[in-house]
Amino acid sequence: MILAGLVWSGAAGAAGAPDLATHPSPRTDEALVLPREDGGAAVDPAVAANFLGAVEAYRQRDFEVARSLWEQLADLGVGPAQHNLAVMYEHGRGGAIDLAKAAHWYRKAAEQEVPAALTNLARMHLAGRGVGREAAEALRLFEAAAQLDYAPAQYNLGIAYLEGRGVDADAEEAAEWFDAAAESGYGPAQYNLAALYLRGDGVEADAEEAMRLFAEAADGGDAMAHFALGALHYQGQHVARDPKAAARHLHVAADAGVVAAQMRLAVLYARGDGVPRDAETALMWLDIAAGLGDPSAVKNRDAYAARQPPGVLARAQRRARTFQPKPPRAATALQ
Repeated sequence: MILAGLVWSGAAGAAGAPDLATHPSPRTDEALVLPREDGGAAVDPAVAANFLGAVEAYRQRDFEVARSLWEQLADLGVGPAQHNLAVMYEHGRGGAIDLAKAAHWYRKAAEQEVPAALTNLARMHLAGRGVGREAAEALRLFEAAAQLDYAPAQYNLGIAYLEGRGVDADAEEAAEWFDAAAESGYGPAQYNLAALYLRGDGVEADAEEAMRLFAEAADGGDAMAHFALGALHYQGQHVARDPKAAARHLHVAADAGVVAAQMRLAVLYARGDGVPRDAETALMWLDIAAGLGDPSAVKNRDAYAARQPPGVLARAQRRARTFQPKPPRAATALQ
């Protein structure tokens, strides 16, 4: 359906259900880890003080100090510090990116069964970043971390089975791993499991369970889940059609940088459906999506702008230049 030059895209199948793509994978997690409080040997007070000093420096974005402190602790064999130092090297915090050193320190921490290190080293093997591209080794590391009940590893293992990365594709096995991670409240896994329930892929189709999982993921701050709920509310799929609820969810996802949500939100503003009709705001969202690399956003923006009075596009683009993604929750967090 076309209105004012814009199309509500992403409909699929005879029922017109939105195409809810798999959550981005493999998931990159810049999160730091803290020493586990598992009743083991007491942590040396000096080590604990330095570790917490590094945490505080990291929070204050004094990455050079954080890296220096974790380097000292990593040399002493402190597993969580080795992992955090690897994060710094992988993402260039406190110095240049050095993928070989990142892999080295992830490996050291993985030898001490730090689940996040096992997971991040697996990611690097999957992509061939700093290490050889080895899907089988990635799978082994994901499985080791998943057996430690680490939700990001369980999620990534689910992705491996869903997409056939290093194993034969197996939607049922994927659903089991997504379910394990979803039980820990891991939003991306809740999203993917919901999508499987919606399609009846690897599990018996259950729209009610899918909507419950999407809602839980959205409540936990998952932007893709907000996108899914926005799309489903707008089209009245598995829930009563509610353009206002759709707009609320799409706004959250669009603000977080989900391009598909930005495109659909532009349509709502162009139509005045669930939100006041506002050509300038529609063009702003199209321009933001175009800036994030969506070629269809460029075509839609230019076609829709041609129908508007002079100056509307220029004002929209000035607003778009101030856009900064605002994830529902911080992408980098201590855990």
